[in-house]
Amino acid sequence: MEKEVIAAKRWADATIRDNFVFGKTMELYPAICRQLIEIILNVKIAEIQYPEREKTIEARSDGKGIRLDVYVEEKATKRSFDVEMQVTDSDNLAKRVRYYQGVIDIDKLKRGQHYRELGESFIIFICPFDHFKQGRHIYSFRERCDQDTALALKDGSTKIFLSTKGRRDDVSSEVKAFLDYVESGIVSGKFVEDLAAAVKAVKANENVRHDFMTYQMDILEHEMYAEERGVKKGEVRKAEAVALKLIRRGRPFEEIHEDTGLPLQRIQELAKSNLDS
Repeated sequence: MEKEVIAAKRWADATIRDNFVFGKTMELYPAICRQLIEIILNVKIAEIQYPEREKTIEARSDGKGIRLDVYVEEKATKRSFDVEMQVTDSDNLAKRVRYYQGVIDIDKLKRGQHYRELGESFIIFICPFDHFKQGRHIYSFRERCDQDTALALKDGSTKIFLSTKGRRDDVSSEVKAFLDYVESGIVSGKFVEDLAAAVKAVKANENVRHDFMTYQMDILEHEMYAEERGVKKGEVRKAEAVALKLIRRGRPFEEIHEDTGLPLQRIQELAKSNLDS
């Protein structure tokens, strides 16, 4: 019963910042997803393929895969968009984006295709922190020549970091309103009104709530399991270390569960951590 109460509170407290809520909202309301990308990039998108929440891409059989919060492709072009709700600041954020770009490109370019087949790619991180400490709402990165910054490489890749902590007048009113909503829940402007209504509908959806609660209950089960074992926590860590090795080898989660005794949701959490670290 205690686990249900805790999980229910986590669901009640979850906002757009929560990866689960953000991903589900973009998945269930693709028009909202398209509009969000449009206002961030200041472009028009004709039509997007249905958003993929937590799309997993494996680089190669022995390589490190990635799991994307929301991955979208434009039907009329080869443009792709990865949108991440990144709530934790870390010193490896730039290298994470670099790796994401490489794995996405490998996934898009099939054997025998020419490099020219690669379309434009946009990776967007939405952050409730200012990773670069310059007070900007937006940091956009494209490849340029060190000797002549006017010379662009034009490889078609763009990395964008949005910060809710920005202080400059450097984004449109719609982007600013969106970032204010992420930061404090303030609803202002037509787009954010629509987004807030979509989030409210997602939070009222019993199927979505059930999925969230199931996930959280398993996490709580693992947390309590480790706590109850006390001095045997080392065994839990050992089981998790084994699980990580098996995850990297591509073993099915069900088999890892049988081999280690870890809950399936904990194994999924370890996989997510492995993909993002």
